[in-house]
This record gives sequence, C-alpha cells and structure tokens, in this order.
Amino acid sequence: MPILQRFNDVRVLMYLSDHPPPHVHVKLRDGRECTVDIDGGAIKGRVAEREIREALAWIKTNRDFLFDQWRRNNP
Repeated sequence: MPILQRFNDVRVLMYLSDHPPPHVHVKLRDGRECTVDIDGGAIKGRVAEREIREALAWIKTNRDFLFDQWRRNNP
C-alpha cells in the first residue's frame, strides 16, 4: 500500500489489487479512514470533508497521476 502523499494529519494511500472503481484511501492520524473516488471525488466513510480538505484538493489536482497509479497497481 504505497503512501502517495502526506499532510499534517492525513495520508493518501492506494492499496494494491484493490476493488473498482478507482479510488484512494485517506487515513487520518486517529485511525479513521475513508475512500475517495478518483473520478468524481465521492467520499465514503466516517470522515468529514472539512477534515480532509487539503487531501481532496491534492486528489483533484493529481487525477492523471492517480489514474496512472491505479492502472499500475490494480491490473
């Protein structure tokens, strides 16, 4: 599970051989986690959007990179 980006209290990860649709996992320091759809930005999990605002902006800006990583790690 490569860590793609780190912020103060948040990490953006992508699990290897994960299930579709293409998404990343966003983990908070306190152990809570959610998934964020790479294409549409839908959040699934018990994390408020305001808590991961910085990560969401990074995901939106780096969509092409994330789709490339998804194709490499999830054949």
